[in-house]
Amino acid sequence: MTFKAYVCLVVSALCFVPLIGYVKAQEAVTVTPIARGLNNPRGVVALPDGSLLVAEVGLGTDEPGASTANTGQISQLTDANTDGDYNDPGERTALLTGFPSYNSLATINTGHDEPFGLSDLLMLDDGRVFFNKDDPYFRASRNTGDDLFTGDTGVFLMNEARTDADMFLKTAATVNSIAYDPAHETFYITESGFNRITAVTQDAQTRTLAEFPLLANGQQGVPAGVAVDPTSGDVYVALFSGFIYDYYGTLLSYVPGDSKIVRINPESGAMTDAITGLTTCIDVATDPDGNLYFVELAVAWPLALTPFDFDLTDPTQLPDPGGYARYTGRVSMLHADSGNVEILADGIDTPTNITYANGALYVSRGLGTPGREMWTPQGIEALDGEILKLTGF
Repeated sequence: MTFKAYVCLVVSALCFVPLIGYVKAQEAVTVTPIARGLNNPRGVVALPDGSLLVAEVGLGTDEPGASTANTGQISQLTDANTDGDYNDPGERTALLTGFPSYNSLATINTGHDEPFGLSDLLMLDDGRVFFNKDDPYFRASRNTGDDLFTGDTGVFLMNEARTDADMFLKTAATVNSIAYDPAHETFYITESGFNRITAVTQDAQTRTLAEFPLLANGQQGVPAGVAVDPTSGDVYVALFSGFIYDYYGTLLSYVPGDSKIVRINPESGAMTDAITGLTTCIDVATDPDGNLYFVELAVAWPLALTPFDFDLTDPTQLPDPGGYARYTGRVSMLHADSGNVEILADGIDTPTNITYANGALYVSRGLGTPGREMWTPQGIEALDGEILKLTGF
């Protein structure tokens, strides 16, 4: 048996059993799927009328000549029949459409089935809605000579009618997440291409708040999610464990236990560890009391990476997990009063974004090419994007 086959066998087994040492998820928490059939949902905003704004990356197939291009969109979901979900005819209205997207496997050979494009949504108290967008055409021909790309990447502001948007801030690197501190009228964005957190004023002036050093085993500490503690103004940032390029002569996409959440002073940039020992922590959110909520995309060891030449849209291909251990993600809470961490829900398939609103959590899940078959603990399933609502915590 080759080393790669052995690793694949071992980690596959690990993905199908509970991880020893973790406490059981909170039984009082109710996890309700409220929207299915979405194409890589990411950021969610809960509107005062009970409807949702959802950013969908799309299919991730915007390669030259692709027939399924520009599938990203921002939609409003309304529970018209008040049955508790947004799955019925007429309950989804596309507000902004035609956003391009790309898949990191086909574009930059990450070994993961990961579509990128639209990412996070943010609504301020005055009703303004911002979103982040990545440029799918990650081409060397667009390189400025400083390893920067000059595409349509940055933060955008929707108009009042939510029918159009203008660029608020152009960036030279991917922006994964955006948060806002109303007390200081400051935005915070995670620029994963530079491994830094940036503070942005209302007139789009920027300053680097902090840059992130390497993690425990030498991989990059990639900033994936950001939130503001309303009780102190401190900034929480989720650091996703990056690649290790020389792991026994192969490539390891992340190291379980190396991911963490850091807390940053918004004035000095001083950084301390808030939570360590995480795996692929990808987003964070806070509530008015300063409690912190966070999601881990997967908590098991990584699977064998998906080959670069794997055709993600070919239905005759064998099922493939897309480089991540499916249905091992989880949602947790750091209690502000006690400092204890509590698992609210586990066994979730690749959760990517989390939003707190009115006593509930909204979690986007289902990363990868929609409809593609994958092996899961329950058998072979077609990949589907969903929004989950968590209550009772």
